[in-house]
Amino acid sequence: MEAVCLDTHPHILLAEDDEALRELLDFALTRAGYLVTCCTNGLDLLERLEEGDPFDLIISDLRMPALTGLEVLETQLEKRHQTPFICMTAFGDRKTHEQARSLGAAATIDKPFDLDKMIELVQDTSLRNPKTSQTTGVEK
Repeated sequence: MEAVCLDTHPHILLAEDDEALRELLDFALTRAGYLVTCCTNGLDLLERLEEGDPFDLIISDLRMPALTGLEVLETQLEKRHQTPFICMTAFGDRKTHEQARSLGAAATIDKPFDLDKMIELVQDTSLRNPKTSQTTGVEK
């Protein structure tokens, strides 16, 4: 009989150029039971996605060095199985929210945000994702 390892911790790819916020989110999401991989800018995020590692959720700042979160999100449009993408922004005007939604974002949250609201948004988004709803999911 072959042993099977079932990973019950959804894996989040987090991209945030602000070190303090990145570390805070990493800590809070890890405490909430998620595996977290961090990126410091949009180019790093795109490279991680192109490596093909499976992620259950992507959380990205929209304004970052190298590439914006929206530019990275746009590269994911052609993917057959698009990973749910939550956008964070300190510049959350209506146009930005609409643009993120039109590119396939599952949700957009304005900074500053309540950490509990972010965890709730992550849980809700994870539950809507068929890949993670079996293992576990503001503007939506």
